[in-house]
Amino acid sequence: MISAILAAFVLLAGSTPAAPPAPAPALTAPTKAKAADDPNALVCKSEPVLGSRLATKRCRTVADIAQRKLDDRAALERVQVRQDAVR
Repeated sequence: MISAILAAFVLLAGSTPAAPPAPAPALTAPTKAKAADDPNALVCKSEPVLGSRLATKRCRTVADIAQRKLDDRAALERVQVRQDAVR
């Protein structure tokens, strides 16, 4: 049994190496720019969970992210105006 394994190893080691695998396409700036231009493009992000070491993956569209950013900014401005009125 061991001799069969050694023989297979010797045969594989003596054979010519196969062609190297093609490199995986890397994300470049133009690809990211296309995603930012398309409002329906999905953007996935790993976000930490409070009280856990594990992160969750959240996927949203570019349009949803932009809308949430505007809503959060408007809410913050409303709170700041209220604080100024109280003082």
